[in-house]
Amino acid sequence: MQFEILYRPAHALAVVHLAPNESIRAEASAMISTTRNIQVTTSAASRSTGGILGGLKRAMLGGESFFTNTFTAANTAGHVTLAPALAGDLVIHELAPGRDLFIQGSSYVAAPDSITLDTKWQGMKGFLSGETLFFLHARGTGPVLMNAFGSIEVIDLDGELIVDTGHLVAFTDGIAYEITTASPGLIASYLSGEGIVLRVSGRGRLYVQTRNPSEYGAAVGRELAAREG
Repeated sequence: MQFEILYRPAHALAVVHLAPNESIRAEASAMISTTRNIQVTTSAASRSTGGILGGLKRAMLGGESFFTNTFTAANTAGHVTLAPALAGDLVIHELAPGRDLFIQGSSYVAAPDSITLDTKWQGMKGFLSGETLFFLHARGTGPVLMNAFGSIEVIDLDGELIVDTGHLVAFTDGIAYEITTASPGLIASYLSGEGIVLRVSGRGRLYVQTRNPSEYGAAVGRELAAREG
């Protein structure tokens, strides 16, 4: 399995080259095109995603689509092209045993069946952030394809950093996080425009997106004419 990322960073597209009988599992609606020999199966869950209850949990709590598509190169090599709904970059993270990855729910795009996905609770204060309340917990061996709104900054963390919840894409095992307010006190934090943030610390890799989808949507929404009726 090989990944080729084109048109980055503004409108990235991933070409996944599959060997004969090799498969990739992707979010519903991520496909742009496939070669003729690619077989597509749609399912609510699979062995590597935790069964039907696991699929429901990720869909309701992790921001991930309940249905996923598995693309298999039947008998001969082929490829499938994938892209997220929002404009931005794509990045591949290679997972190794014991080196887990935590992904902000809407940033997951695709992975092979050798990767298992589950959810991780952020905490009750996540309700105040306006962002997803869960991370997808990815473990296993192989590539994980993730997307960002805007470009992706890759940070090799050794210490502590404050990150706005709407800009976090993913982080590796070894990084701890705490949900807190950007300013002392909830009211002051709200008035600052920053609200709830993550204090991340430890050693590992951190992926951050340069644009916040919620903030962008709010800014565009304010410019739209009100609906009549």
